[in-house]
Amino acid sequence: MSKILSIIIISILIPFSLFANNEDAFEKGNELYNEANYEQAIQLYNSLLNNNIESAAIYYNIGNAYFKLDNIPKALLYFEKAKKIEPNNADIIYNIELANTRIADKIETVPEFFLRTLYVEIRNSLNEAQWTTVNIGLLLVFLTFVIMFFTMNNKRQLWLSMAMVFLILTFISGLIGYKSYKEKVNHNTAIVFTPTIDIKSAPDTKSSTIFILHQGTKVELLEKSSKWQKIRIASGSEGWLELDNLEKI
Repeated sequence: MSKILSIIIISILIPFSLFANNEDAFEKGNELYNEANYEQAIQLYNSLLNNNIESAAIYYNIGNAYFKLDNIPKALLYFEKAKKIEPNNADIIYNIELANTRIADKIETVPEFFLRTLYVEIRNSLNEAQWTTVNIGLLLVFLTFVIMFFTMNNKRQLWLSMAMVFLILTFISGLIGYKSYKEKVNHNTAIVFTPTIDIKSAPDTKSSTIFILHQGTKVELLEKSSKWQKIRIASGSEGWLELDNLEKI
């Protein structure tokens, strides 16, 4: 019995110990950053990532450290990673905009269809965990109205109508939550890391150059062919470059 109790206690204490160690490492990284020891701070933050400790705060702080080191492509890479976790964080958005003023390419964005813009704003209003909470809450309300429909003889049509409304809302919130999760885990965007790169019309070094990109530019990843990657930039232009010129977000 005492052995079983010891195992239970250890299984409880170890996670708390690991959590405390991670908190200490994060705070130590912040101290190093405040002391302008940016490279050491990055190493400490990366040690957390290597231990599968991921958060917007860690990515954001790494981005800030790289920005202080004037490594704009790396700064943008980590700011964008932070944004995938907290898409509506004002500080992250501001720092991305600030870092983008330091890159060479000023690409005009193609206006999105307004319904697409509205959908993205709704999806990004919450992260995937928050959407899961909303989904569960709506499901419970739906089940409540179903129970009322079967147990209460009066206003059954109202309970049925309300149940149908919340069933639809549950489905929609679940779908948006799933899309939010996929947006976080999918690596379909990247940052250019080569100072200057020719974007080709085909996955071939001998093909014609259709435009040029510089380090720090964010691109959307399309199809891949061997060591070549087809990309799309914010203006809608597409082309090919070799994979080793990119780092995925």
